[in-house]
Amino acid sequence: MTDIGTLKEVEKVFKNYKMEILGLSETRWNGFGEFTTQEGNSFIYSGHQDENGAASYGVGILMSKTARKGLLDWTPVSERLITARFKSKVRNISIVQCYAPTNKATVEDKDAFYEQLENVFRKIKKQDIIMLIGDLNAKVGADNHGLEKVMGKHGLGVRNDNGERLIEFCRNYDLVIGGTLFPHKDCHKITWKSPDCITTNQIDHIAISRKWRRSLLDTRNKRGAHCGSDHHLVVASIRLKVAAKQTMAEKRKGRYDVGKLKNNTVKGEFNTELSNRFYTLQMGNNETINCKWNKTKDTFNKTCEDVLGTTRKQKEPWVSDNTWKLIEERNKLGQRRLQTLDVTEERSIRAEYYRKHKEVKRSFRKDRRDWAENLAKEAEQAAEQSDIRKLYSITKTLANKKSFIKKPVKNKDNQNVVVTEDQLQIWAEYFKELLNRDMPDSNVIGGNDEVLLECDPRINSNPPSRSEIIKAVKDLKNGKSPGIDNIPPEVLKACPETTAAMLQPLLEEIWNKETLPEDWQTGLLVKIPKKGDLTLCGNWRGITLLSIPSKILTKIILYRIQNVVDENLRKEQAGFRRNRSCVDMINTLRIIIEQSAEYQAPLYLTFVDFEKAFDSLSRDAIWKALHKFKIPQKLINIIKATYDNYSCRVIHEGKVSDPFQVQTGVKQGCQISPIIFLMVLDGVMRRVITTPRGIQWRLTQQIEDLDFADDICFMSHKIEDMKGKIQDLKNEGRKVGLKINTSKTKEMRINCKINTPLTVDSEIIESVDQFQYLGSIVDKQGGSDIDVDQRIRKAKGAFAQLMPIWRCKELRTGTKLRIFQSNVKSVLLYGCQTWRVTQAISKKLQTFINSCLRRILKIFWPNVIPNHELWSKTNQEPVATTIKKRKFGWIGHTLRKSPDDISRQALDWNPQGRRKPGRPRITWRRTVEKEVKDEGKSWGEVKHLAQNRVRWRSFVAALCPPTG
Repeated sequence: MTDIGTLKEVEKVFKNYKMEILGLSETRWNGFGEFTTQEGNSFIYSGHQDENGAASYGVGILMSKTARKGLLDWTPVSERLITARFKSKVRNISIVQCYAPTNKATVEDKDAFYEQLENVFRKIKKQDIIMLIGDLNAKVGADNHGLEKVMGKHGLGVRNDNGERLIEFCRNYDLVIGGTLFPHKDCHKITWKSPDCITTNQIDHIAISRKWRRSLLDTRNKRGAHCGSDHHLVVASIRLKVAAKQTMAEKRKGRYDVGKLKNNTVKGEFNTELSNRFYTLQMGNNETINCKWNKTKDTFNKTCEDVLGTTRKQKEPWVSDNTWKLIEERNKLGQRRLQTLDVTEERSIRAEYYRKHKEVKRSFRKDRRDWAENLAKEAEQAAEQSDIRKLYSITKTLANKKSFIKKPVKNKDNQNVVVTEDQLQIWAEYFKELLNRDMPDSNVIGGNDEVLLECDPRINSNPPSRSEIIKAVKDLKNGKSPGIDNIPPEVLKACPETTAAMLQPLLEEIWNKETLPEDWQTGLLVKIPKKGDLTLCGNWRGITLLSIPSKILTKIILYRIQNVVDENLRKEQAGFRRNRSCVDMINTLRIIIEQSAEYQAPLYLTFVDFEKAFDSLSRDAIWKALHKFKIPQKLINIIKATYDNYSCRVIHEGKVSDPFQVQTGVKQGCQISPIIFLMVLDGVMRRVITTPRGIQWRLTQQIEDLDFADDICFMSHKIEDMKGKIQDLKNEGRKVGLKINTSKTKEMRINCKINTPLTVDSEIIESVDQFQYLGSIVDKQGGSDIDVDQRIRKAKGAFAQLMPIWRCKELRTGTKLRIFQSNVKSVLLYGCQTWRVTQAISKKLQTFINSCLRRILKIFWPNVIPNHELWSKTNQEPVATTIKKRKFGWIGHTLRKSPDDISRQALDWNPQGRRKPGRPRITWRRTVEKEVKDEGKSWGEVKHLAQNRVRWRSFVAALCPPTG
């Protein structure tokens, strides 16, 4: 099953013999899971727990669409056992597929297998019809004297030890072995033939509960089924029918083919059709907002259906006719081998059969390469047309980045659930509980210092204008998934003026009545896998898809309040704000650590983590924060209306759950949610820092923390101050619904002699020597060596995942280099502006990049190429030059910021203290000063130079001259 194309062959046999359920042994697939094949069949499998280990053993069950609908449950027991339970019109059927140890295996292995098998049978419900199938490696023979209840007299061969074990097991669990019940020629009983073409055995069996023996119509092998195995297919005809479960869950609509709008002719046709439908649209004065919205929605949807149509998932017909022809030739050899009676001739045919089988495998591999080359041509066309989305979609396919294997879902009782409808219910309950957190007492929200202030006169509270709507429509991002109304952004942007004309009357009525359509108050939750055991709901995160037209309203509100809110937020907060980035915070923290280490100043750092911060905020806290930031009451009422009766529905396997109310947190996917979160957190942090307990920053100024949204880094010189701040944050955060996750919150100490643990309500905060802050590792020295090593490891992983891209002959080198720049080099150089780059670090980075470029150009040892020639061929520059350009580009941007900006102030900050005697350590600041000095400039001159962008660009160009 590990060979390319084997599953395709198995599926063809499955279809030709009109089977509903097929058990497979020795699949050699590690891990466990379920996936749907391109033919629509479902395959469940169980193998070794280590998915990256050596592939051996393994079992699986292939099911038709009908059988999958009747699947009630399945359990991956081990690499030798898998169970599946099906609904039938009579009783439920439990199937146990197994792969037993060979007869030569040790007694311990056999005992362990049958003990595990007994444990499985003990868990099966007594009223079920039980079937034991698979490669049991057991010869039961023809002698059934005293065993009439277990087997018939039509077995084959002489009983062996495994046969005795199987018979004893069937006796204990009241099973009858089907292959011994029906009279057939010996050739139709044989299930395995040895390579010497002499030894034949009946070792694969199908056993069924004895009470249901009459339902078993026949059991025999099918010698005409070939897929390169030395076992024959064993088929049982059973008078039982799998019953499909009735499903009540709503299916999600297909997505429109918005790619057609890139064609100007289609786009013109779409706009004309939309305009015609709009001008004939009749809106009654007494109609509700819901009714008017539904008419507008139907106009968009019907136009999309008529002009664009829906996208269909295309199959992957990569197996060529030539390969199927070779398979036919091989199968004919298999038939000849079965029909001959001469052992010598049979051996000759067998050798020819396996030669032909190797040809089949080679042909499968060639077909796969051809398919990849055709995809590469499509990727090349996408690159030429600047269709980046399509380019990277094909890149993922070529890199074999398959969608995740479906896993069972564990319920609250830790039981695996496999039925889609039941899984959907579990997911809905999980997200309902997750998104409805315990709310604090509304009387204590915001503290006693909160007062309601007059609104800011600069914020417009009039209904949206036509120009505002058009701007909001144009600013919508393409490629975003639609919400429950199924209207994608590309459709709205096809003609912004028409869209604005259609939506303006509706938006004005929403503004005046402060009521939204139901679709705008419903989110669709899509699950995204994280790391760990994917059968656990906690190892997934939800992404909410909101109605795209509703985002036009929230965008307009955001445009109106953003500048006013930004002016009033604390300068320590950098998340979701213009001209602020992760690099600002990372570099500021590195400088603080480096300078504190150099000047021997004590420094306590605590990296705070909140539990589900965005999903936990109290709604009352949100409204009070909006008042505090002087947002007009009209806008607050509109924002409240977007939250009133807000509900979510979970999407799982193309089906949609019933809606459930969401009472806490900000709306995921909403344009104004980030800024709302910042407003609430700002109030919390202001109450925490009323007493100065930070580190000395300026002569009369302290800095308490560095924030990027909910990623908070507290700083103090004293352990008592840090304890006080953390305790205050916990108390104040609780008032608005925020809870500190003490297990993920970490602390770090620099130059501190006190070893007393940091505690919060008697819970100890773990002390660490390094921490991943905003994606970059910082350690107790502030250096970047550990971070560089991590970036190289991550980049190696990214490069290895794309190995099929680098090997592809159809992709041009330029396209490969573009993919390398965006998918590998961007991973490698994240945060490089904050690195203190030494020759050793530059060499380490350059060695990795050069090895990647040589592989892309297919230059291998003993062929050699000078570095300058390699860079010239790939249009690259030395990595040290790239880092220097990025670093000084960021420095120039930072020096042009306001003098009270923290990231700018950090460039000149020194703590109070004394340096150690001896040679000073290399720091980020010293590397910058040296590079500036080499150009004959002082740091003061550089600060003045940065204010002029043109002169600064010339200075950076002089710092980083082009390589010859």
